[in-house]
Amino acid sequence: MPSDAELSSVAGQLDTLLERIGELVAACGVDDRSGDVAGLLEVDRHLRGARRELGRTRRRLR
Repeated sequence: MPSDAELSSVAGQLDTLLERIGELVAACGVDDRSGDVAGLLEVDRHLRGARRELGRTRRRLR
């Protein structure tokens, strides 16, 4: 069973990835909806879902 510290570390890594993806999307510009930006937005959506699920898992394990 993973410890809360391990799960917290993973959550921090996800947060860092989300920040970086956000920076990449911002660098592309708001009006740019090319396939690359759409792909980054999809990655962002999936990472946010993973972050929420990880949070739920941490709460259940406490």
